[in-house]
Amino acid sequence: MHDARRPTSLGVLSAGCIVAFCMTGALPADAEYASPLPEATEQPELSGESWDSAVLAHNPEHAIIRYDLDRFVEHLGDRESEEDNVIVLETDILFEANSWELPDSAADKIEELVADVPDGAAVEITGHTDSRPVNDSFDFDNQELSEKRADAVAAVLETERSDFELSVEGLGDSEPAETEDPEEPGTLAANRRVEIYYED
Repeated sequence: MHDARRPTSLGVLSAGCIVAFCMTGALPADAEYASPLPEATEQPELSGESWDSAVLAHNPEHAIIRYDLDRFVEHLGDRESEEDNVIVLETDILFEANSWELPDSAADKIEELVADVPDGAAVEITGHTDSRPVNDSFDFDNQELSEKRADAVAAVLETERSDFELSVEGLGDSEPAETEDPEEPGTLAANRRVEIYYED
């Protein structure tokens, strides 16, 4: 009877091949093996400044992408009005979505935009929105949003140009600058604005 514990010649040969591979690290010539993976490159650290400007801020009530508004305020007032005595402030530049809080650099830019308004002029500030309703997670509507944004601009002018005779009003979506087309987002953006009207 064959003793199962006694190694066969095939088993001895297999064991010898394994030992040889372990000692030399060599593979048989016809063996397939994967190319070594390239070494991972070390990623640069993300600076605090870069992180702040690219962060996605999550609000439990309403998620929005937070832009660095101060970087865009320099373009405030680029949009021309059909009337020479109207200054249009694009609220997409001036405010975050559903907010009336001005960025730090806004006051200087607004002061610059009204530099040519005559001293003691009667100035009307009107806030406007597009027709899309405010998200239900907020406790205000477009009318109140337009009022708050007009008040924020008026507060700057009261400080920077105390000589103005100011009147402030929010008009919600009642006086659009353009006819809105849902397939043309620019038409809605044009209606989100604060206008500064003054008498020459």
